[in-house]
Amino acid sequence: MDQSASEQNLTTHDPRWKSIVSWALGAALFVLVFRVLHLTSGTGGLATGVAVTITVTWTLTARRNANRRRQLWIAVWTLSLATVVWDGVTFARYVLKDNGDTATQRMTSWGRDHGLGGAIDWMETVVYSDPPSNKPAEQLTLAVSSTTTPSTTTVLSEVTTTTIYTPSAPTPLTPSFSPALGGEGQWQAVAQVHGMDAMWATSLRPLADTGGIVATVVVIDQTYLRVGMFNGRETPGGTWVRDDHVPEELWPSLVAAMNGGFRLEHSFGGYATEGKVVQTLLPGRATLAITREGKLVIGELGREIIDDGSWQSLRQNLVLLVDNGQSGIDNAKRQHVYWGAMSTGEIFVNRSAVCELKDGRIGYVMVGKSNAPQLAQILINVGCMKAVQLDINGSWPNFALFTHFPNGTFAAATVDQRMSSDPMRYVKASSREFFAFFDAALVPAQSALDT
Repeated sequence: MDQSASEQNLTTHDPRWKSIVSWALGAALFVLVFRVLHLTSGTGGLATGVAVTITVTWTLTARRNANRRRQLWIAVWTLSLATVVWDGVTFARYVLKDNGDTATQRMTSWGRDHGLGGAIDWMETVVYSDPPSNKPAEQLTLAVSSTTTPSTTTVLSEVTTTTIYTPSAPTPLTPSFSPALGGEGQWQAVAQVHGMDAMWATSLRPLADTGGIVATVVVIDQTYLRVGMFNGRETPGGTWVRDDHVPEELWPSLVAAMNGGFRLEHSFGGYATEGKVVQTLLPGRATLAITREGKLVIGELGREIIDDGSWQSLRQNLVLLVDNGQSGIDNAKRQHVYWGAMSTGEIFVNRSAVCELKDGRIGYVMVGKSNAPQLAQILINVGCMKAVQLDINGSWPNFALFTHFPNGTFAAATVDQRMSSDPMRYVKASSREFFAFFDAALVPAQSALDT
């Protein structure tokens, strides 16, 4: 074949191949953008995007006798722009609104609410794959001291008996390293009711083989406290008596508040409160239960906790991380329950848990950059007999203490320096459910805690 024939052949066939490639690429991109818009914006966003695409495509091509391929590419670009605008506006509206969560938390929540949970889970397995240092930490993370102990203003009435129970501080925790850091394992009273200590906190390095992990532990004596579960604006959402914040009528009695569990789609369990079942309760799952009298109970549904209608609130999250003083990691594997990342991979993030201690009191534990097996061992080391992992990652772990002043005002502070989300969210608005502790003697005769 001579050169002129070859050039003629290329001239004849190149446009055909370009046309085929253009059609295939345009169709693939249209389907991809269509699916992304449906995933992130739902039926409403998809319908709007398609309507805009049809209108723009018809307007730009109807009077120009444009070929089908040109119409396809105009549709692709229009639908892509509609997707960017729709998602961009909803993203900005959600993230820019201060709801008490950090900006990172709001971005993550928006992504999970808009169908991007799988992508976020994968990103977390990559970003949080580095283990904590074995080198002992040189600083503890307790953010409060006994000199600023939060207290309600009520004192016990004068009595004629000597049988009043006075809560006492727990036995100090033995540090894993010598010399210990200042105050390591030593309990500080951080909350009082009736002029008596009701909560104590300490910070320590709890694992001898991973000294870089620092834990903050709070011990809670419920004798003179009352507990209530409040329902977050987004988790679980809906209309409640105990909604996304502590009502003003309960502010004078508010002592402390702590974060709840995972988003419901990740909890592997149920949620029931105020006589409503938001998500079906499952036997064998780790359960936080609140009695009608306002006491927090920890256990497994169907064993320590029976769903007989007598509970005010039941919140499940995974399986027991510690059961009878033993790690529950293997039990979770058998039941295909995950402790954070939705895969068999491990992630090292801030974690929180609540437990029942050997003396029957409640413990709240927050640890930095650890995986689930490490958290289980930490809980065992600090004396937990039964434990439930709560929320994890970034600033989701949050334990707030409320200090009341003689003029009737109060302030909130987190118990750990790594807790960066606003502790006042519990009295303003919380996106997720939380547990609040009150001075029982100051709770009004009829309040939201009675529902």
